[in-house]
Amino acid sequence: MDFDLTKEQKMLQKSVREYMKDKIIPIADEYDKKGPMAKKDAHRFLRDLVPFGYVGALVPEELGGPGLGYMDWAVIIFELRKAYASLGGIVGITTSSSHNIALAGSDVIRKKCLPGLLSGDKISCTAITEPEAGSDPSSMQTTAVLDGDHYVINGTKMWISNGSIADYVIVTCTDETRGKGRDSIIRILVDKEESPFQASEIPKIGVKSFPTSELVFKDCRVPAENLLQAASGKSFDALQKGLIAARCNAAVGSCAIAEAALEAAIEYAKGRKQFGKVIGSFQMIQQLIAEMIIAVDAGKLLAFRAYKLLEDGKPCRSESSVAKAYCTEMAVKVASKAMQVLGAYGLSTEFPLERYFRDARVYTFPDGTTQIQHLIIAREALGISAIR
Repeated sequence: MDFDLTKEQKMLQKSVREYMKDKIIPIADEYDKKGPMAKKDAHRFLRDLVPFGYVGALVPEELGGPGLGYMDWAVIIFELRKAYASLGGIVGITTSSSHNIALAGSDVIRKKCLPGLLSGDKISCTAITEPEAGSDPSSMQTTAVLDGDHYVINGTKMWISNGSIADYVIVTCTDETRGKGRDSIIRILVDKEESPFQASEIPKIGVKSFPTSELVFKDCRVPAENLLQAASGKSFDALQKGLIAARCNAAVGSCAIAEAALEAAIEYAKGRKQFGKVIGSFQMIQQLIAEMIIAVDAGKLLAFRAYKLLEDGKPCRSESSVAKAYCTEMAVKVASKAMQVLGAYGLSTEFPLERYFRDARVYTFPDGTTQIQHLIIAREALGISAIR
């Protein structure tokens, strides 16, 4: 499989990398310490990133989007997550939900939502997880009941990325008139301005600037025309495809964090002196550096392989889970080893290593824990499900 970047992708990578160095990396720690990013700041960052194709990257050109491919997206989101993982999350969620609107929204919904999303003037997200439905979305309890020309939504969503700053939310819920379990699942777009709901922040250990929220829908009336139609006719299938892409995104993002941690450790090891020489000359430090390089290289190969399969339209359920399971856990280990190279300074908030470690730890959970990924990988190999 060929992972070489095209000439255009290399140029894109170079321009994005220079922008991150000049504009994003210098302010990342400052914003991280403030906690969940304010909506006005998120809009400003999104607008600044529009020229690089970040916002709505996968939305086709005929719908006003940049029309980038999955590999293009992997290249640019890697650079953003490496610079500032929280901002990468805000951008990634807005981009993925915009792509879903482009794929499954009616012409009315597309014309209403996409212009604002693609300009950075609007923010979106997807609401799947619930207090009692995480890795098993088919057990969700949020309901949508058709009442005339509106759906009435009731339920609670948890751990919703961008939830508190989103203008549009793609809510996954059940409509039991369509069947039971997976067959009952639908996706409907909620415009917060016309269909208000409650949102409250959930404090967390890492990616602190990335808003993560509880959303409560109580008799929330949404126009029936906001229903998103899956190409296969089944929203559960579309949901699963979305999770595969999300796992690829988590894998690439984790590799980016790990590479940032590795580079910080190398820089420190070349400058810090003990016993009359730089610590990079010590064999144990060199072993840590070598172990980190091997781990990051392996992770990037797995992550970009999964994205290449997506780009080629080939099945990658197992490959995306392999990438997600390995890369997220790898990033935690690499960040930890990088902290060890810095010694006590690795614990200091004056250095970015503690942020990298916290951010990496977070990504082992979303879009299916490491253990769930292992079950998916084994199921694909054995043809036997441990769950159902």
